[in-house]
Amino acid sequence: MVDRDDARDSRPALLREPYRLFFPMGALYALIVMAGWGLWLLDPGGQSAGWPVPALPLAWIHGHSLIWGVLQFFIFGFALTALPRQCGHGEAIPPRRWLALLIAFLAAQAAIWGGALGFGAGLAVSGAALGGGLILAVAVGLARWVPDAGKPHQPRFAVAALALIGGAAVADALAWATTDPALHAWAVRAGLYGQMGLALTFLHRLLPMFGRNAIDGYRGEQGARFLPFLGAGMIARLGLAAFPGEGVTIAGGVVDLVLAAWVAREAWRWSPRTAVGRWLVGAKLVPVAWFTVGLALSGVAGLGAVWPDAGRAWIHALGLGGMASLVLVFSTRVSLGHAGHSLDPDRWLRAGLWLLQAAVVVRLLAPLWTAPYGGGMMNSTHWAAWLWLAAFALWLARLLPRMAEHS
Repeated sequence: MVDRDDARDSRPALLREPYRLFFPMGALYALIVMAGWGLWLLDPGGQSAGWPVPALPLAWIHGHSLIWGVLQFFIFGFALTALPRQCGHGEAIPPRRWLALLIAFLAAQAAIWGGALGFGAGLAVSGAALGGGLILAVAVGLARWVPDAGKPHQPRFAVAALALIGGAAVADALAWATTDPALHAWAVRAGLYGQMGLALTFLHRLLPMFGRNAIDGYRGEQGARFLPFLGAGMIARLGLAAFPGEGVTIAGGVVDLVLAAWVAREAWRWSPRTAVGRWLVGAKLVPVAWFTVGLALSGVAGLGAVWPDAGRAWIHALGLGGMASLVLVFSTRVSLGHAGHSLDPDRWLRAGLWLLQAAVVVRLLAPLWTAPYGGGMMNSTHWAAWLWLAAFALWLARLLPRMAEHS
């Protein structure tokens, strides 16, 4: 009988862990999506450049391909690598299964863009529904191992958040099929809140652990009630978002502000003053800061504050600032650590993270100094797309060789 460790060692390096293919695919997809979006923003509507007329609002396709495309590739890579190990099933997923998932998910993304740009909205809807169904299938598959975890508290929240992300993707596909902007807006909120919940679930466990392992005298700790309260708050917020009305909108804003304060309180428990003593520990606080900002922006908008592009500012703070920063930091940590390299990234990888922060700042501030009409606001935000592209290009150039290394 072949020993499982021997069988794993005989595999090509790229087939040893799911992240080795999912992470580079996410970075490559980020380059493709943001290059196309940046070019389109130079000529909104695409009249002079001869762009095809999309079968669905291009902003809907753009948001879906980032939330449930680019970010989801990284989420798959990390969840399929980390969660089975946390549940005592580190080698339970054979490569053929996650390779099949990768191929099916690529097919879903291709269907979305093919349908949107020429083959009909029906194909795009099918691709979005397939992508959401695959996320749900992964959540169900991982859920069967949760009872085997020594402390199942954190894995249960992670699997629940993954299921919410998948359900939101299916809801967005339904919004496309019915051309329902209200359902689309709810799906985007649910998808981003699910991803934020998943990120904070992992950070709640890993950031204090990494801090204790890497920094002498680190005193960070985990709040025992953080995840239950966070989960309850997100459910309440998404429930309120499902109903129209001024009073409901105000109540939702209040919940967002409470969640922002709750996340900030937990981040303070993680001892940020000592966490910055090691770059990859302190850098994990960057997405947490953006999650707090995004929730606060959503909260004050719900209470009636108005500024240019207020309805989308929180989306970019959570998605671009929070989740994109998190996947860069986490994927860097995993890629360097599993390849046996130093966990201190070089100056190019650090520059990639700061370029991404510049992209967030540009995207949030550009609408404040440009006219919202005549394409002014959209034209100005193309700079954020190029900064995003540069950040992920640096990641791909520096870390792609690590994926093929034996560890």
